[in-house]
Amino acid sequence: MANYKDTLLIQNTDFEMRAGLKDKEPKIQEKWEKLNIYNKKIKLNDKKPLFILHDGPPYANGDIHVGHALNKSLKDFIVRWKNSNGYKSPYIMGWDTHGLPIETAIAKTGVDRKKVSPEVFRDLCRNYAIEQIENQKKGFKRLGIFTDDKVIYRTLDPSFEISQLKLFAKLVEKKLVYKDLKPIFWSPSSETALAEAEIEYQDVKSPSMYIAAKVVKTSAWKNLPQDHFIIWTTTPWTIPANQLIAAGSEIEYVLVSVKGDERRFVIAKSLLPIVGETIGWEEPKIIATFLGSELENSTYQHPLYEKQISKVVLGEHVTSDSGTGLVHTAGGFGEDDYQLVKREKMQAFAPIDNSGHFDKTIEDKDLIGVFYDDANKIVGGKLTENKNLLKMKWITHSYPHDWRTKKPVIWRATAQWFVGLEKAIPQIVTHIDKIKTKPEWSQNRLKSLIEGRKEWTISRQRLWGVPIIGFYDKNDKLVLNSEVVNFAIDILAKEGTNVWFTKPADYFLPESYRNQNHTKETDILDVWFDSGCSNIALQERFPEFKRPYDVYLEGNDQYRGWFNSSLINSVIWDNQAPYKQLITHGMTNDEKGKKMSKSIGNTIDPISIANEMGSDILRLWVASTDYTDDQKIGTEILKQVGESYRKIRNTVRFILSNLVDFDPEKNYQKKLNPVDEFSLHNLTIFKQKITQAYESYQFNLVYQLLNNYVNNELSAFYLDFIKDILYIEKQDDLRRRQVQTVLYEQLWVLIDSIRPILVHTTEEIYDNIKFIKKEESVHLLDLRKQDFSIKSEQVNNWNKFLIFRDEINKALELARNEKIIKKSFEAKLEIEISSEFEEMVKISDLEQILIVSQIEFKKVADPIYSGKIGKVCVQIREGSKCERCWGIFAKLATEDLCERCHKVISD
Repeated sequence: MANYKDTLLIQNTDFEMRAGLKDKEPKIQEKWEKLNIYNKKIKLNDKKPLFILHDGPPYANGDIHVGHALNKSLKDFIVRWKNSNGYKSPYIMGWDTHGLPIETAIAKTGVDRKKVSPEVFRDLCRNYAIEQIENQKKGFKRLGIFTDDKVIYRTLDPSFEISQLKLFAKLVEKKLVYKDLKPIFWSPSSETALAEAEIEYQDVKSPSMYIAAKVVKTSAWKNLPQDHFIIWTTTPWTIPANQLIAAGSEIEYVLVSVKGDERRFVIAKSLLPIVGETIGWEEPKIIATFLGSELENSTYQHPLYEKQISKVVLGEHVTSDSGTGLVHTAGGFGEDDYQLVKREKMQAFAPIDNSGHFDKTIEDKDLIGVFYDDANKIVGGKLTENKNLLKMKWITHSYPHDWRTKKPVIWRATAQWFVGLEKAIPQIVTHIDKIKTKPEWSQNRLKSLIEGRKEWTISRQRLWGVPIIGFYDKNDKLVLNSEVVNFAIDILAKEGTNVWFTKPADYFLPESYRNQNHTKETDILDVWFDSGCSNIALQERFPEFKRPYDVYLEGNDQYRGWFNSSLINSVIWDNQAPYKQLITHGMTNDEKGKKMSKSIGNTIDPISIANEMGSDILRLWVASTDYTDDQKIGTEILKQVGESYRKIRNTVRFILSNLVDFDPEKNYQKKLNPVDEFSLHNLTIFKQKITQAYESYQFNLVYQLLNNYVNNELSAFYLDFIKDILYIEKQDDLRRRQVQTVLYEQLWVLIDSIRPILVHTTEEIYDNIKFIKKEESVHLLDLRKQDFSIKSEQVNNWNKFLIFRDEINKALELARNEKIIKKSFEAKLEIEISSEFEEMVKISDLEQILIVSQIEFKKVADPIYSGKIGKVCVQIREGSKCERCWGIFAKLATEDLCERCHKVISD
């Protein structure tokens, strides 16, 4: 018996089944770089409308992590889609380069910033930041990001720094910037002030103390020497700095006596039961009752220093919800405390230095030089000794921490620079109402964060950053006006900001201010002020980029960070929002949903994934996620994504293999079979849905649509039955060319659908298409226009056919289970068709589409299956098997060939 395998048109393509992405991707990236593909595409799009996705700057420190990969891939999907779909969308990557982490990195090399000149230290920081940027660039390149990594923005660039200082000058001009002594978040571990955006909360154990303060004089009752106010605190180290006790004017207070203690105590009446139980009082007895307003101007002895007499004042912030209803007030260590002390025309007392140690102003030798947290024990000991500590117990509560060092922060009154926001907030909020957000609820989040801000601390006590331009006269009075600020900016624009730290004040002052013993400000601007200026700096550098930019896309932690500072700066600059739309993604966790941590050992390195599996797999993982929520990633998840990739790749490989001999110029068929038209109609619907998903940034929907189309529409239907046509018919057979025409269009829709995501794979696919005039890269192409819609009546009929086909497949499966047939092509179907599905009788090539040998429409007495379509009987087809096509026929044309195969071979 002859072997007819060589007569079949089973063709091969150089597009391999095994992806080998880890080896191919770097070569493809080298090709893009060598041919300058990004800039060529931007130039091709030159006359198209601009679409600007403004890149939020990652910090220039360390290797890129999987969060960077998520962020940059999402941005890349958008930029690539827009550039292929009617827009010019340049992507300028940015980096945040100033601040503490880089200073810390330099310190770890053994450099003490206090022992080298400012210029030397700043140059070391600058060089380190540039090295880190180059390192991160390599990481982003390995991910296949569509950009020119030589055209970037860095907050350390002189032009950027000057744009930033121009904004500072605008704040001065609008009288929105000022310097004041206020309690702010202070990080002893970083030795600098922090903004609210740099604070995160963690549960900690703290000593909770109930403390007695002896009453000296009051008009609320006839006081005796044994009378005491009770205050409560979870920060005993602030007790040495106590300046006042605050009472609530409408709160009812009581004087109580306690069994076993000669002293009498004052607390809020409503808190007596819980305080009494906590301290362990027996039979507390109320002696007198009075309102808080009656306590005003009462005096008391300091709990530690009996010679220090202070008074009771009224405070609106005082409640009787917790504590004792009498609030320990240390003006240097709390916002409400500070306001009360200021109201009383007192100087806030904050005897803690930058590193968190008590300084000499405390005048207590036991505390000088002691770290604030260690002072709790000393204070507790002193209070125990003088019998003013009534009770101490440990409590667990939420406490602010430095988000970089992860160590506790304190409220500390220091002289800082602020931007006053109260006047600007209403104007800023009107812009928020016009901004689209994804997810939608996040608009309210941004609004609440903005509305809650009264001022912004913009100064930092560091060296590596943009200097705050300010001067002080010989009496230490601040000299700040537009004239001196703009004069200094002009000098810094010519000579660079380093010169601020090396030249005397007179060098930067107009002539009329010189020789008057002025000094310069030493603080630098907050890094959030730096990055918050990026939208302004970018427009000054690229005047064609018009704000508001189309999209900002960052992690959901940026509502209190970059989104916030960008909006404030932009609106203050020229009453313009920086963005039209905000998109946020969640954080990346391990497969179990746990936060990634080097100490736990559950981190995922994106470059390792790229070098082992390919960055296209990592990008496909990004597309598979609902990025608006937190994401899980790990080996098993990536394997699942890899399986989806394999199915896409194998489908494309099948199509490419069967287009090896297809020249669109010569072989493309405009007149098609009805089933081909239906397949192209479905292709059109698929492309419309894919387009909609990309336009709405629903990349997980793109992933779902793609998998469904490849697995169901193509592999399980059209590609399944056309193998008989592609392999068996003559090469130039009309039906074969019709099917190839459909495959050709399907290939292009797959290319357009995966191009923003599987960027390397798409390039490989494009390289393997035959008979077309090609550009240097698939990424230079625009989306192919494809619309093959057919009439709704035809669509309805074919949708009915799909139901018909599903039920036939159920009947065939039953027949296989009952050993009637082994393969569907052996089957003869007898169908008693229902009236609803009578149109199926008219479909040509029905046996071929259903992959069976024979169909008869007739009455069925003994069906194997009954359903909507009617009754179905499955039998083995009686006859002889063609050794070429494997069909079963009543009669063969030759000993082992059917008539069709005999004719093909003969021709």
